[in-house]
Formats: sequence, C-alpha cells, structure tokens
Amino acid sequence: MPHLFILSISISDILHTSIGLVSELCVLHGATSLKKSYTCIGASFLTYSFTVSNIMQMVMISIVRVIALKFPIFYFNNCKKMKFRLGCLFLCYFYGFLWPSFPLLGWSTYEEDLDKRRCSLDWNLTNSNSFSYLMFAFIFCYIFPAIVLIWSLNVTKKTVDEQRESSFRKNRPNEQMEILEKVYLKIFLCSAIAYFVIWTPYACATLLSIFRIKTPSVVFTFCALFAKSSAISNALVNCYMNKSFQVHLNEIRVFSCFIKENRVAPRITNASVTEETQA
Repeated sequence: MPHLFILSISISDILHTSIGLVSELCVLHGATSLKKSYTCIGASFLTYSFTVSNIMQMVMISIVRVIALKFPIFYFNNCKKMKFRLGCLFLCYFYGFLWPSFPLLGWSTYEEDLDKRRCSLDWNLTNSNSFSYLMFAFIFCYIFPAIVLIWSLNVTKKTVDEQRESSFRKNRPNEQMEILEKVYLKIFLCSAIAYFVIWTPYACATLLSIFRIKTPSVVFTFCALFAKSSAISNALVNCYMNKSFQVHLNEIRVFSCFIKENRVAPRITNASVTEETQA
C-alpha cells in the first residue's frame, strides 16, 4: 500500500511545483495579473490542494505502517486490498481539495501573497472571516498532521522495541523482521523531521502575518520557496531510503534503466522484499 501513496506523492510534488513555477513566471513577465486572475487563483488553488493532500498521504502512510507493525493480520486481510488503498487515497485527495475550496465558496478569499509574487490565502485579513478560516486551516492542515506523525512515530518505536524484546525472551530473534522494522522506524523518523523542518518556517511566517506582526517580504518569499523543497525531501525519504520501492520501480521497464541493482540492500532477502513490495 505505501508504494501507491509514494507514487501519488511524487506525481503531486511534480505537479504543484510546476504549477506554482509557471504561475510565478506568468506574473513576472506580465502574462497574467495578480488581481483576481483566474490563472493566478487557479494555480494557488491547485498548489494548495496538492500540498495538503500530500501531507495527508504522509499521515496515511504513517498510520498504515503502524497498523502493519501492530496488527499484521488486519493489515494483510484488509489494507492490501485495492479497494482499501484507493479509498484511503481518495480520502486524502478529498481532504486536500476541501480546504482550498472554502475561499472559493466565501469563507475567506484568495489575494496577493505577502511578497506580491503569487496568489495565496488572505494573509492580510482583508475579509472579516479570513482570520477564522486561517486559524482552522493552520490547525487542521499543520497541527493535526504533526500530532498524528508524532503519535505514529512514538507507537512505531514502542512496537519495534516490544517485538525485539519479545523475540529475545523467546531466544528466537527474527533478523529479517528486525531489519524491516528498523527500515520502517528510520523512514518514520526522517519523514517527521522533514515535515517539521520544511513546513514550520512557512507556518510561523503566516502566523506572524495573521497576528499583524510585520515581517519583511523576503522572509516570506524564502519560506514559501523552502516549503517547495518538500518535493525533494519526499523523494529522498520515500524513494531513495525505501529500498523495496526501488525494487518495485526496477520491475517497471521505464524506470529499470535508471536504477542500479547494487542500491538494494543485500541484507534484505528476496522474500522480504517481495512481501513488502506487495504491501
């Protein structure tokens, strides 16, 4: 299941980065205006939607990995079904497109960004209901995912430690399972760190604006551009560090020529790789 989400996140990263870049270039060269332009608002809507949906997919991957470690029977009986995978993916995209839709329906609005380079949310609070929307969006699109990521990381670490202690008590250490658990824990930790490092500066900059604390436009520009580096971090964490995903791509002819076989960890046996690839 995680591989479907990893592929979806990778495609979404390319889309929202490309859309944002094209929109900024159009504004820079005067091809479109920032003043209620459909092109600018549409680009902002899509960028916002893909960003939130990617965050929720990261959360969903974390939850599913917790289920895989803590409730393996339920995971194999339910989570590996295509209907379950597509249903979870649909929920992530629905959540991602729900919040950007509210400004189009009258709860807040899309306005010029603080650095006047793109359209964004109403950080200057030109509408009376913008403050309530921005606070709810901050809670449900940043705080809530952060809490779930921290919770899943904590549960995963405890589960891995408990299973390791249990195997040693029985004098039957399962080296193969221990390797996979370490991989899960490593990916969890890196995902959480990347999330906070990349999105916290942008969240702080927007909070300062909401509470009318003056911030230089260059700071906001830097935070917005730095947030786009999530496309790189997601690729590094979910693709480069996930050896089984590389094996999965290697089975696809389009990608096989770009992936070297020696990048797959030799310690993981073919059986374990195949099992995780199907997950």
